[in-house]
Amino acid sequence: MMHMLKGSIGAGILAMPDGFRRMGVLYGTAGLLLIGAFATYCIHMLITAQYELCKRAKRGYMTYPQSLYAALATGPPSLRGPARCLAEFVDVVLIIWQVGLCCVYAVFVAENVKQVCDFYNYELPIRMHICALFVPLLILNMVKNLKLLSPISSLSNLITLLGLILVFYYLIEDDFDVDDEKMQIKSLIDIPVFVGTTLFALEAVGVILALEYNMDHPKRFLGYFGLFNIAMTMILALYALVGVFGYLKYGDNIKASLTLNLPQEQKKAQAAKLIFGLAIFLTFPLQNFVAYNVIWSRISHKYTTAATCDYFLRIVLVVIPVAVAIAVPSLGPVISLVGALCLSLLAVVFPALMDMCLWYPDKYGPCNYKLFRDLIIILCGIFSLVSGVYTSALEMIHEINKGS
Repeated sequence: MMHMLKGSIGAGILAMPDGFRRMGVLYGTAGLLLIGAFATYCIHMLITAQYELCKRAKRGYMTYPQSLYAALATGPPSLRGPARCLAEFVDVVLIIWQVGLCCVYAVFVAENVKQVCDFYNYELPIRMHICALFVPLLILNMVKNLKLLSPISSLSNLITLLGLILVFYYLIEDDFDVDDEKMQIKSLIDIPVFVGTTLFALEAVGVILALEYNMDHPKRFLGYFGLFNIAMTMILALYALVGVFGYLKYGDNIKASLTLNLPQEQKKAQAAKLIFGLAIFLTFPLQNFVAYNVIWSRISHKYTTAATCDYFLRIVLVVIPVAVAIAVPSLGPVISLVGALCLSLLAVVFPALMDMCLWYPDKYGPCNYKLFRDLIIILCGIFSLVSGVYTSALEMIHEINKGS
């Protein structure tokens, strides 16, 4: 349960007030609950499909790409041809997702450190702060043994909890105004951005699948009162609290991360910013490990100088997210873009596609309801992907032009 909560509570939760700014309190709360329920249902479909595929193949475990390939290979003939390519594409999306996360983390840490430094007259551009992170991140990413990262992860959990306590202190210390404008949606164009931001915050697909696999009793993960549903209920409640109170507190002045709105001159606020910055900084190598593992498993056998290639890959996986963060040092659009691009596929489209192939050709239930359900989910995921990427890209271009 603690790993599940940690996997979904990080930089994303601090972006929820900005999402509520776009949607208003009423529509934001309803949208969060709807997207949360929808995403939870899709992950249920994914894990259930993996159970069924493992049973058919008489295997104890199958990775996400292996599961998708096995499902497509027994699905409609039109999907059997591209089955291998789509399975490979899952790994590509996973890599983009993890590298995108690391980009967000680099910008997040730099933004919070910059605010504290600015108050003490050490004023530097945000890009300089991101550059300053490169060497520490590189050193941290050179740790090869995951066991050595375990204490770092535990420390990150503790300071994240402390940071949340400090943030809630500022959210509830004063009264706030609740007017009609804060209840209403701002613009229809903001809906895809809100969906992307919420998906980014909610879904940690790799963490979820790894936890389910490593449980002593994996079947307790699902079910109406299984670990996953209970954890998602707690996560949604916490996200709604932070989103609503953060927006009511700061209104339209809310920034891409809630910590950036905390008063710069107060020591507790400075501590909260540095605490969250440190927590996210320490999480960087753990997130980077997923992308590293996927790539290294594919290239390690091709090179005789394995040690050299290993270090080179670790360096590249720090250079790329830092370079992207320097190019687009804006949290909001990057969060929405990564969520819309990757999680629309990993957490919505692919699970429905697997389920559709799993019951082919004649096991879709009465009136083929499973087939129609899967098609509707796939269409929703594709719409979220296209609209979210488009609107986020427009915002990123606007931010780049504004910066130049």
